[in-house]
Amino acid sequence: MNKTTKELPIRYVERELQLISIDPLVMFDQEGTILDVNDAMSRVAGRSIDELIGTPFADYFTDPERAYKGAMLTFETGEVRDYELVMKARDGTETSVSYNASVYKDQKGNVVGAFAAARDITEHKAAEHEIKNLQQYNRGLIETSLDPLVTFDQEGIILDVNGATIRATGRTRKELIGTPFADYFTDPERAYKGAMLVFETGEVRDYELVMKDRDGTETSVSYNASIYRDQTGEVVGAFAAARDITEHKRAKQEIENLQQYNRGLIEVSLDPLVTFDQEGIILDVNEATVQATGRTRKELIGTPFADYFTDPERAYKGAMLVFETGEVRDYELVMKARDGTETSVSYNASIYRDQTGEVVGAFAAARDITERKAAEQEIENLQRYNRGLIETSLDPLVTFDQKGIIMDVNEAKIRATGRTREELIGSLFADHFTDPERAYKGVMLVFETGAVRDYELVMKARDGTETLVAYNASVYKDETGQVIGAFGVARDITERKNAEIALRESKTELDLIFQIAADAMCVIDADFNVSNVNKTFIQMVDMDEDEIIGEKCYDIFSGELCHSKDCPLEKLKREEGFVERESVKKRPDGREIPVILNAARLDRGGKFAGIVEDFKDITERKQAEIALRESKAELELIFQIAADAMCVIDADFNVIRVNKAFIRMVDLNEDELIGKKCYDVFSGEICHSKDCPLEKLRRGERFVERESVKKRSDGKEIPVIVNAARLDRDGKFVGIVEDFKDITERKEAEKEIRELQRYNRGLIEVNLDPLVTFDQEGIIMDVNEATIQATGRTREELIGTPFADYFTDPEMAYKGAMLTFEIGEVRDYELVMKAVDGTETVVAYNASVYRDQTGEVVGAFAAARDITERKAAEQELRETVGRLEEYTNRINNLVVTMLGEITVK
Repeated sequence: MNKTTKELPIRYVERELQLISIDPLVMFDQEGTILDVNDAMSRVAGRSIDELIGTPFADYFTDPERAYKGAMLTFETGEVRDYELVMKARDGTETSVSYNASVYKDQKGNVVGAFAAARDITEHKAAEHEIKNLQQYNRGLIETSLDPLVTFDQEGIILDVNGATIRATGRTRKELIGTPFADYFTDPERAYKGAMLVFETGEVRDYELVMKDRDGTETSVSYNASIYRDQTGEVVGAFAAARDITEHKRAKQEIENLQQYNRGLIEVSLDPLVTFDQEGIILDVNEATVQATGRTRKELIGTPFADYFTDPERAYKGAMLVFETGEVRDYELVMKARDGTETSVSYNASIYRDQTGEVVGAFAAARDITERKAAEQEIENLQRYNRGLIETSLDPLVTFDQKGIIMDVNEAKIRATGRTREELIGSLFADHFTDPERAYKGVMLVFETGAVRDYELVMKARDGTETLVAYNASVYKDETGQVIGAFGVARDITERKNAEIALRESKTELDLIFQIAADAMCVIDADFNVSNVNKTFIQMVDMDEDEIIGEKCYDIFSGELCHSKDCPLEKLKREEGFVERESVKKRPDGREIPVILNAARLDRGGKFAGIVEDFKDITERKQAEIALRESKAELELIFQIAADAMCVIDADFNVIRVNKAFIRMVDLNEDELIGKKCYDVFSGEICHSKDCPLEKLRRGERFVERESVKKRSDGKEIPVIVNAARLDRDGKFVGIVEDFKDITERKEAEKEIRELQRYNRGLIEVNLDPLVTFDQEGIIMDVNEATIQATGRTREELIGTPFADYFTDPEMAYKGAMLTFEIGEVRDYELVMKAVDGTETVVAYNASVYRDQTGEVVGAFAAARDITERKAAEQELRETVGRLEEYTNRINNLVVTMLGEITVK
């Protein structure tokens, strides 16, 4: 210690505190010349203490001018807080630090110098930088999807959207975020149910909705959604991606139109038209054939074609001749009707083939079996569709007749009852519940009123398992409008009921906590009326509860914050989440009480409803602070400037001194700390162990430094870096000084980084299309599960390999990847993806670059849309149109031929 510092009024313990601080600590005079430093400053600067003392304080920073201004500012204002500088060491190492400084005075009150403590914020800056990069990466993942992509919370409120959603809705991101997801569909109720179903089941697939744009444009979409979780596994929201299925709907409608056209071609002919197979068995007839034979279509179809002519043998030979030669022209026969009427006819026929070229039948006269085939296909499709509707339901689904007899069930019903479909069908619906009579009444109520909603029953399984369900049922009718049965679907409401019970218990528990709280607490509505108080509040204001409830809060417990912009209710109404500050409150009898005021916002239905206020009486603490300031002013100057929590502990583990940072850290008053055992006020895993700092220093060690997790008396755990130094007096061990550096922010930053990384993965995996990120060399950096499935390779096999290697034309794929970096994005770039098993998939790639925090391009996102089905549908449509044109030409030719014959006769 130099001569100047020896003359300062600093006791031995104060010097020890300075030396053990892990942050660089400097004392300088009013010229900015260093008077003294600690070992931490010596290590960071890379110079000895003697080299530093007597030199300008500003010389050890990258910006000496700014450092000098900060030093002078200390003498102008008395102190400086969080003044950021970059410290440079002898070897060129640079360290980002945040300086806190204040002046100190001699016994006469004259300023003689200043103390400055530097906090290393390098890790904090790096964490902020990484978080920003991850946030930009998230945005890139969202925006690379061509499909509208939305994230929403468990209330269905939108948290984020991508550009595709903005374009699809015609609204800005600002307009969309914070609004209900369901508001942007033609059926908001169905959209909301779909959103809630995600949180019930974990995911939703192919959920069809109609999205509406601001200008009224409607788009049919198929939604896929899944939940995502935070680091603790708690569900915090859901991702939803919408696939535009407008073209699919249009193609389906066109096929239906073509089917109707085919039937019309058959029935428009005035001549009998028949189709038959290679055995001569009739496959189809038109109305003219029905009238000509005097038999119904049902009687004709499935019978021998030759049976309806006067010469069956000749008719059969003509039918077989068609298959031998491909066609027959002007083959005369006499058709006979049921009533014996005979008609001479000219039989013209030609074969027809299936898609593979195989002959499957023949047309006679004007022949077309489109309607019958279409009808059969439509019936099969309807049957599959019906079965799909039934089986897609995760809830048990039943159809029953007007007697309550089960007609059909889905797989969920089979699992719920533990019985086979055969056992269930034909049995009484009511027999599968604990209260058959109530179940039967519910069935009858459906047919009386047309529908039943939320009808609660208890379903029983074969093994005795009981499940609480809410039934919804409605009747269905035949073509004539007659009721023929009812659909019933059961929703398992066991969890909901349990949640309702838990909610009631939770409310009871909260009310108990509210009433027994040591602090005074009150609830205030949006109009400043007191709506609830606890017993401590009643004692604090010294009034009866009925004198308080319904009164204005500022009339009961006034203070300097009332009727000002700092009023907690007004601040929280403006969307602030939490208010904490000291205040002096005044009771109606005039008594003033210093308090720490904490206030939190209350929302109901998404709207501001009021606040909850907590008043901690700090009268005793205030008195103790005044006494402490008067008796320990000199030591407080150094001790209190330290940004870290510090305490002095004697050889018997008793706390004998603490600084303000320590008091804040443990959240106890000073008088609750002094004289207490250190392990009672701030415990941890090293207490009562061989690693206890006091025990280690008692055994002769001079200094201890390690990370630890300390636990406050209220149970809160705080991660810290513990530094401890030995205190000796007259050569004897008398205790230790401990310094606790709170590293919560660093830990939280690390946690936030992990959660952002988890969020990234969720964004990648929710996309149903293969998604890849690659660098500017075209090397794969990351893939989602869809890419793994599409290529048949693991993530480890894909990452680090060329993107272009997984396409049939690597050169074209590589050019597409490079084009992304040249122009910023690529749209609808068609490639053929090849899997490890040789499977090839036609895809349309869309890609765009993404940047780091500095705006530098670091890679690209690429999403592949499988367009195989679209290509196949286009091909099938072309083939169908071609076949229809061929059939039409043949029909027209036959009609012309027969018209010519009629004219000749």
